[in-house]
This record gives sequence, structure tokens and C-alpha cells, in this order.
Amino acid sequence: MSARVPDADDAPGGRHALLAVLLGGMAGSALRLGVAETVPLLWATLAVNVAGALLLGVLYERLREHRLGRSGTWSALGPGLCGALTTFSALQFEAVELMRDGAWEGALLYLAASICLGLPAAALGRRLGRGGR
Repeated sequence: MSARVPDADDAPGGRHALLAVLLGGMAGSALRLGVAETVPLLWATLAVNVAGALLLGVLYERLREHRLGRSGTWSALGPGLCGALTTFSALQFEAVELMRDGAWEGALLYLAASICLGLPAAALGRRLGRGGR
């Protein structure tokens, strides 16, 4: 009995992984659009960034626990779904727009809130992903 040699398509960056990221990214982009169309602009970005940080933490721990960290599942849900759902570029762009409009305090508060809420959300997500351990 011989061990299966991993196919290049299964390797990180292989065709299957890239397809998984593409499909997850489509779902994340659609979800992001839905939130952006129903929640006011700054709140939408803040909400998806914090929720995405939480979800990424949960996914990381759950998939690691099941040894799926380098699988198509991780590719689809981590870099794909969460990567498309959350966006650092939109956060920065919106902060610049606030500054341009003279709302410097609002821009700084927005950036601080994104970091101060996103970091604990990611940590909580990892803890939840480990089953509270």
C-alpha cells in the first residue's frame, strides 16, 4: 500500500486552492455588498471588519483542530470569504474621506474603534473556535 503523493493542484497556491479562494471570495463579496446596501457606510465597514475578525478566529481554530488548515476549506473560508468580506482598504479610504471633509476626530475615532474592536473580536473568535478553551 503506497501513500498518496499530493497533487500540485492540492498544494497551497495550486489550482484547487485558487478555485476555493475564488468561490469563497465571491460569497464574501456578495455578503459585503448586502451589508453595504443595508447599513450606513462607516458602520457597514466597521461591522464587517469586526465580524470578519471574529469569524476568521473561529475558522482558524476549528479548521486547525480538524487538520484542515491547508485545505480547500480553509482557502475558501479564510482568504476567500473573510478576505473579500473584510477590507482594510475601504477602512483607510473612508478615514481619508472623513479627514478630507474636516472630520479629523471622527476619522481617528473610526480607526481606533476598528482596531480596538477588531483585535478582541479576533481573539474571541480563536477562543470560540477552540470551544472556549
